[in-house]
Amino acid sequence: MPAKLGTALVIAQMALLALGMGVKLAMAVGLVASLCWIVHATKNHDKWLLITNATVGGFALWGLV
Repeated sequence: MPAKLGTALVIAQMALLALGMGVKLAMAVGLVASLCWIVHATKNHDKWLLITNATVGGFALWGLV
């Protein structure tokens, strides 16, 4: 379930950016998407997916601050 939600949120983030919506909104959606993927990676013991999405989430958080 978190992977499907994370995928939908990543697509929504790209759509927000493509449609010229606010960058902060797109970063917030990306942060929530990365959190969903972190939950998925933790449940499946996938350390590389966890590292990747922790990095993405960190950059999204940095962009929001």
